[in-house]
Amino acid sequence: MEAKKTTALTVFTLSSLITLFLIPVSIQAQQSRGVILAGYNHQPPVRTSGSGFVTVTYQKDTLRVKGEFSDLKGFYRGAYIMVGEKGEAGNMLFRLKVEANEERTGGVIKARDNLFPLSDIQKNLLKKGDLFINISSTQHTRGELRGQIPPLG
Repeated sequence: MEAKKTTALTVFTLSSLITLFLIPVSIQAQQSRGVILAGYNHQPPVRTSGSGFVTVTYQKDTLRVKGEFSDLKGFYRGAYIMVGEKGEAGNMLFRLKVEANEERTGGVIKARDNLFPLSDIQKNLLKKGDLFINISSTQHTRGELRGQIPPLG
């Protein structure tokens, strides 16, 4: 009887180990970074009293953005995830959805409205730190606030 229990336990253990090694498991931890939005991050720097902060989260090939900004010199015009190295002008990749405040000089970026599945090329840009957040206003159409997204992935 004892031999049967030992054999059964051995078979169970071996089959469990084989299953663990043969079935591909994709485990990806969530990574989050804070990004300061400021005029001095632009090149050349933008003189503004505006500021903001967003949290960028990368998980399961999806980028999520949440945060807020305030005190723009001009009226809020748009918010974007852009492609570009630090100090370099870039191209728009995604448009962020923002709930602007009543004065239209600030707003809230809600995570549930700002989820972006990434392609392999976009994931590589994120991994290299070549993405940034840009907030534009009527007074600074190329961007009043900017924050480089640190490398993730």
